[in-house]
Order: sequence, then structure tokens, then C-alpha cells
Amino acid sequence: MCFGGGGSRATITKPDYNAYNKQFELQKAAIESSMNSGTQLMQSKLEGALAAQQKQRQKILDDRQMAVNNANEQAMRLAQLIGTPPPEQSAQAPDIGIRERGINSRKGKSSLRIGKSAKSSAKGTGLNIT
Repeated sequence: MCFGGGGSRATITKPDYNAYNKQFELQKAAIESSMNSGTQLMQSKLEGALAAQQKQRQKILDDRQMAVNNANEQAMRLAQLIGTPPPEQSAQAPDIGIRERGINSRKGKSSLRIGKSAKSSAKGTGLNIT
């Protein structure tokens, strides 16, 4: 039996993959960085636009509040010059009873008396109460 030539046994050496792994990680980081830089740029633009929009909204709110304050001040000045306005029709008590029908009558004790219904042309007719 022949086992081949004489000599020492062959040794298998495992290659060092650390250099390959480091190169792969660097390339991967570069690709992710380039992808994220575009996203970050768009995100920063969006945040800038939102900040500008918020500034404009705040400016509009401030202008409206100033206009309201000016209107209130002008109304107070006019109220001091003119005085209080007359009461509205709806603020008065409703008319009831004979006031609703438009009949003017006396108040108090004299309203309990029965009035004379006879006129000068019909003297002597009907009930005469004095």
C-alpha cells in the first residue's frame, strides 16, 4: 500500500476575514450615510417650513388680538362719550291684562269706582250713579 509520498502532513490555514468584514462594514456605513443624508435633509427642510408656518400663524394671531383690543378700546371711548344705550324693546316687561289691549285706566282706589256711562245727549236714561 502506498500512501503517497513521504513528508509532513498538510496544514489548512483559515483565512483572516477581519479585513473583509471591516471593508464591508465601511461600505455599508457609507451607503446608509448617503441614504440617511437625503432623508435628514428633507426632514430639516420640513421642520424649517413648519417653523416658518408657525411664525406666520403667530403673527396673524397677534394682529387679530391687537385689532380686537383696539376695537374694545374704541367701544369704551364711544360709550364714555355717548353714554349708555337705551334699553332694548325685548328688555322691557311684557304688557298683560288691560295694558295689552291698550286701555288706559286709573290705578288705585279710584279705579274701583264704576264710571258714568251716560252722555249729555242721553241724560235720564240708564242707571245714574254718582
